[in-house]
Amino acid sequence: CDTGFGHLLAKRLDSKGFHVFACCLFPDGNGASELQKTCSKRLKIIDLDVTKDESVKHAKEIVTSNIGDC
Repeated sequence: CDTGFGHLLAKRLDSKGFHVFACCLFPDGNGASELQKTCSKRLKIIDLDVTKDESVKHAKEIVTSNIGDC
């Protein structure tokens, strides 16, 4: 969600009323900050580095704690 397609998709889904989990490599970066400033409270920023198993597990825990285990 830091830039590009993911960033634009997160904004678009939020504007359509979806609950969005925006996974960002840099959750304190400009892209994530801009999403937090311009999107609703339905959008949650999640720190995620897909190259690290622990980061992926942590992101999954955040999502499942918010929506349950599907």
